[in-house]
Amino acid sequence: MGNRFFAAIGGDAGRRDAVRQAARSDPCWQIALDLPECLVLVERGASRVALADGGLVIGPLFAIGRPGPLDLLSPSTVASLRASGGAGLTHGYWGGYVAIVVDGGQDHASLVRAPFGELPCFYAPSSEGWVAGSDVAMLERFGGFRPRLDWPALGDFLCAPRVRGAATCLAGLRELRGGDQIRFGIGEPVVTTLWSPWTFADSARALADGKEAARRLQGEIVAAVAARGATITRGVLMLSGGLDSSIIAASAATRGQDLHCANVSTDDAAGDERRYARAVCARLGLPLAERYFELDGVDLAHAAAAKLPRPASRAFEYEARRQAHRVAETAGADAVLSGGGGDNIFCSLQSVLPLLDCRAALDDGREYRRVAREIADLCDTSRWTVRRKAWLRSWQRRAPPLDTDTGFLSADAAARAQAASRHPWLAPPAEALPGKAAHVALLIGPQYLTEDSDPCAERRFLYPLLAQPVVELCLRIPTWLWFDRGCNRAVARHAFEAILPEEVAWRRSKGSPDAFLVALYESRRRQIRSLLLEGNLAAHGLLDCDALAAYLDDARPARGSGHVRILRLVDAEAWSRCWPG
Repeated sequence: MGNRFFAAIGGDAGRRDAVRQAARSDPCWQIALDLPECLVLVERGASRVALADGGLVIGPLFAIGRPGPLDLLSPSTVASLRASGGAGLTHGYWGGYVAIVVDGGQDHASLVRAPFGELPCFYAPSSEGWVAGSDVAMLERFGGFRPRLDWPALGDFLCAPRVRGAATCLAGLRELRGGDQIRFGIGEPVVTTLWSPWTFADSARALADGKEAARRLQGEIVAAVAARGATITRGVLMLSGGLDSSIIAASAATRGQDLHCANVSTDDAAGDERRYARAVCARLGLPLAERYFELDGVDLAHAAAAKLPRPASRAFEYEARRQAHRVAETAGADAVLSGGGGDNIFCSLQSVLPLLDCRAALDDGREYRRVAREIADLCDTSRWTVRRKAWLRSWQRRAPPLDTDTGFLSADAAARAQAASRHPWLAPPAEALPGKAAHVALLIGPQYLTEDSDPCAERRFLYPLLAQPVVELCLRIPTWLWFDRGCNRAVARHAFEAILPEEVAWRRSKGSPDAFLVALYESRRRQIRSLLLEGNLAAHGLLDCDALAAYLDDARPARGSGHVRILRLVDAEAWSRCWPG
């Protein structure tokens, strides 16, 4: 069951008549809302909650503190949501929803997307009105949208691939980001940010007791995994054996959920984490399927993100997912789960900034010394070095660094990098602590994990750790509490140490698929050279072809991170061949 949707907002009545006729002639679609201001189609069987006769919520919707998805809201709640254009959903609810609310008296319609919600929402102008939908195919079929590549936007994306704004890489198509509301009425639509991490990162809302923070974190994660589990029949968890995916396994086992696990490893020791995954499954009594990354499973000429308006998926990630989907097919599972984003929300910093936060917030020399010791152990350095770096850093006031990568881009494309990487979360309030600013900056990356989902996929791909209540709680935990026993992410470790094997709960090493990436690059070097130097990106002036040729023609083995960057450019090249322009 999918949650794809299309909305025609205002505009030509003839266009809406044509949409109605198309929907009525196809049993896969049904009309969910039919008002003069807005016509909405949904996939038959989609999750939805009606807002009386003035709107609906599409996709899974959960009330904070209550188990299971909602299928009904009280009349008073509906009235409140309609009055706010759906804004109230971002406060008392969470999920993977898009809400559409129509105010006939004001002749406008509002759309709200869940923070970190996996149901996309794109919009474009059309016939004196607007069209919105879950995917480009819906906008093409019902809205008359004609996709064309926006080459400057693609260059911006390649400069800052982990930073998302409203712009896509298709001309005229924009995206409503998670936690935002858009109002369509007279004139241009107005976008308002409803949810910001800084609301919860405020020092006034901090959870200062580490034990209480761990207890509450375990409760929120177990509840989020259970809520997501209630929307599927059976799930397959991509269990690396690292902390984050193991926490999801532990949470599911706590509630007796039907979960199978899949571990995908490389033939290199750094990418082989099977012993940790086995230990987790043995402790929890969960079935484990072991798979390997396969070079033959990667087709560099095929875009993993072919249906998306950005080249957001990577070829090697596609191979890991392909293996997980094979396990899901065998197990009869209808969803794949991942621990992606855990490093980010659990404050996986290797920095002295949390020590500065501790000194600024507490008058406690003993705690300051403890945190200095833990950071020193984590970074394998001396306490004196940590305290000296903290003292030097305390004299500097600077924003978190921009997350940009201009490697192998042309000078013109690289010149746009700073503008392309701007993000509202990177502008902290004046009173924000530096470590908390770094923690908030970490959350920018996971946005793309959930919000770049493909609603046309055969199985849903879910990230339970990025549930809104979990993220909000993590933001309230002071940064220095995340360090203990020479590890970061310590609050999460304490929360699940009684359930997980100790070698997993307090594991300090991390696996890496880099050996597979090197093998992929080395085995396809000639194909990569042809794809990039004779392809669309080069023809449109986005690449530094001289630098690329020099790197690709170097007979020495791959070194540094250049091969990783080149593989991302290959993904973008393959994606560009899926669209006109």
